[in-house]
Amino acid sequence: MKGAFIVFEGIDGSGKSSCMEAAASVLEKRTDVIRTSEPTKGEIGMLLRSSPDITAEAEAQLFVADRALHTNEIKKWVADGKVVLCDRYYASTIAYQSANLDGRFADADWLTEINDKVITEPDLTILFDIDPEKGMERVESRGAKSKFESLAYLKEVRENYLNIAKERNFAIIDASRQREEVLDDVLELINNVLKTEGHQ
Repeated sequence: MKGAFIVFEGIDGSGKSSCMEAAASVLEKRTDVIRTSEPTKGEIGMLLRSSPDITAEAEAQLFVADRALHTNEIKKWVADGKVVLCDRYYASTIAYQSANLDGRFADADWLTEINDKVITEPDLTILFDIDPEKGMERVESRGAKSKFESLAYLKEVRENYLNIAKERNFAIIDASRQREEVLDDVLELINNVLKTEGHQ
């Protein structure tokens, strides 16, 4: 039985990470689930977390290097019949790195090209769409700080995400609703994929 690769995407405060954890808790009652995220906790991923002042192009290439190694792991997990849930994948790099953050940004076409060389296309990518103001309210309510706090920046990231979602046929859900409603929609989307792959 083939596994499945499912990605959760969205701007800061969209609720994708907590929803992924909730979905994993439900799914692991009936199948083998792998939780993972990007940047990873490997050497390159940790370098990304500790290098805030590099150029946008250098940062993007580190993301891609980290992703190339991660993708190899994901392919093995899926081949072993695992359901892989991933918090962020290539769309995050394209959406965030091509948005203007204090004069730092990279070309979207170039970002797409370098990512396409290393990725495996997920069976399902879910975009948690939310108004950036609402997302920032959520981030601030939990006392978190991010270099992505600029509202104008997050608005641009959101537009980038929506464009990528249309091009790549992502599932787009309204993430501004109650968590239970969002989770129900997410589980329905995932269950449709798992039926196709013979997990139920």
